Amino acid sequence: MTSPVLVLALAAALLAPATARADTPCPPRAQCGTVTVPLDRADPAAGTLDVAYALVPRADTGRPALGTIVPNPGGPGSGAIAEAATYEELFAPLRERRDLLLIDPRGTGGSGALACPSLAARDPLTLDLAGLVATCGADLGPRANFYGAAATADDFEAVRAKLGIEQLDLYGQSYGTFLLPVYAARHPERVRSMVLSGAYPLAFDPWARDLAGGVRESIERVCRRTGECSGRRVLDDLARLAQRLRKAPVRFTAPTANGPVELTLGEAELAMATYGRGDPSVYGLLPAAVAAALDHDYALLQRLAARARLFQAAIVTFPPEAVSVAQLAATTCHDYPMPFDRATPFADRKAAFDGALSVLEPAAFTPFSASAWFQSGVWGGPACIGWPGALTGSPLEGRSLPDVPVLVQSGDLDTNTPVEQGRAAAAQFPRATFAVIGNAGHTPDADPCAAAMAIEFVRRLRTDANRCRTAGSPPDVVARPARRAAELAGTPARRAVAVALATAADAQATAELTQLFGTVGALRGGAYVAAGDGIRIDAARVVSGAVADGTLRRDGSAFITRLRVRGRAVSSARLTLRTTQTGTRITGTVAGVRLRKVA
Repeated sequence: MTSPVLVLALAAALLAPATARADTPCPPRAQCGTVTVPLDRADPAAGTLDVAYALVPRADTGRPALGTIVPNPGGPGSGAIAEAATYEELFAPLRERRDLLLIDPRGTGGSGALACPSLAARDPLTLDLAGLVATCGADLGPRANFYGAAATADDFEAVRAKLGIEQLDLYGQSYGTFLLPVYAARHPERVRSMVLSGAYPLAFDPWARDLAGGVRESIERVCRRTGECSGRRVLDDLARLAQRLRKAPVRFTAPTANGPVELTLGEAELAMATYGRGDPSVYGLLPAAVAAALDHDYALLQRLAARARLFQAAIVTFPPEAVSVAQLAATTCHDYPMPFDRATPFADRKAAFDGALSVLEPAAFTPFSASAWFQSGVWGGPACIGWPGALTGSPLEGRSLPDVPVLVQSGDLDTNTPVEQGRAAAAQFPRATFAVIGNAGHTPDADPCAAAMAIEFVRRLRTDANRCRTAGSPPDVVARPARRAAELAGTPARRAVAVALATAADAQATAELTQLFGTVGALRGGAYVAAGDGIRIDAARVVSGAVADGTLRRDGSAFITRLRVRGRAVSSARLTLRTTQTGTRITGTVAGVRLRKVA
């Protein structure tokens, strides 16, 4: 399951690509078309919609196809057709004899993308998941009931039938691991195999307690594997900091491409940053960020909180053909387990939710309160209390999941669909291979070993479940950032070089975010601004007492950073830094003297 507000906004996710455009073209060589289906198969008067598909043929069309792969990139809210290039690359080893069938689920992409026009009147920086769901539900009205997984699965079947394909190899990522099993239950004779990457079961915990457990496990694993932190200490520090921020939130300003915005760092924002949407890199930064914040140095933690909050806000500005938050809300509230009886009248849901929550053990949400945890971007808790549509129940509708070959992959640093959920997803099937992918986040098939495992499974219907258990590497755990230039080195000249190195590292660490958002704050002030294919470094302060201006660009596998460093604690310097995997070479002048050393 993706984090419905956060992960969809990460175009690379982790979760689920979200790079579609309103004018998504038919992929090269593909046969594109639509199938007209009923909105409600039980009520023809409800109307119809056109479901878009793209059938990309195999490379060797002179011989019969060995199969047809049908992927779903997750979401909900994301289509598949816009991801054709991604899937052609992923499945390249199979494409000689296998076709690729891309279908945009109803309400996404080219299949009648749903919109929430009322979101335009809401401040996206204050809109939580429950608010998004309630707003979209009001906009959709009666249409809110037509976007469950069962209806989408039958749409997929209508496409298959039109194209005359006998059997499918289903490939689900994130939410696709929920949708495609529903298809398999409804049309088992059409399924040859399934690969479920970043999987969760259909009957998952609506309180997201397993995700809280995944956060704790990920912190422990990163600290244990790197030896650079103590997981128990980090969790204890988080609990202390959460209690402090619950009582006294910190307010700060973050630069954006549209100007500065005022943000809050409270317990909910701390939980949001810690949850991390299944991105393991968070746990390389968190130990230092939390330890520094307990010492009242919030700079690094504010950056993590700003990143999480801005991602959450960004989704409501996307065109619905790219990411449909209306479809996201309609699908999840239609199908997902609820933390209260689905028959509860609309007016009584809040009371029912509060009563059920009151009997839960608070320790399940450690190191946060339940209230903060439900505002972190996880799906669960009060999300659908304000949904006006029907809360219908399991999309299986009494059917059983079929006895077909299934591979379930879970990243052991994935907090979005943690290992516990993957294990439960595999247990739904009579014969499933469950594979844990070491050091992988959400979704694990981004790891080369996991991708190769999936390819092997589609080809042979079997694989070694343990082949990727130790794949990859944990994220590097960073040290606490220095506050002042004087902490970096002994002389003003040395400090200037140290400031340049720290600034270059900071700019490189945020380069992807800068290109995505347009502007990202430097650690202690100033900004990194996207400029063409590079980044402009604008009065960046990574420590007090020194400022750096300049540019950052890529040169092949190297970063080239050109900086002018000045300030009361450093010598004036003009430096060029060339950073590769093996180190950084520095040239230029400090206090008018040319450097003679290589760092």
